[in-house]
Amino acid sequence: MQTVLEPPRVVVASPAMKELLLMAERAAASPAKVLITGESGVGKDVVARHLHFHSSRKLAPFVAVNCAGLTET
Repeated sequence: MQTVLEPPRVVVASPAMKELLLMAERAAASPAKVLITGESGVGKDVVARHLHFHSSRKLAPFVAVNCAGLTET
């Protein structure tokens, strides 16, 4: 049985946010690692989930990592 996934629901009006989501989709097409940065509350997790859904790895688990919460070692 195959899992049916729904895309993350992202509603945007600004051209800048539309371009950001398109950039995420372009990045999703590559095997590159992506680091998403920004202030608290700007929607980094939403963008990460959007990117993950559009990647070839969308059936794999999504794991969000808060790099600020990691120690140097």
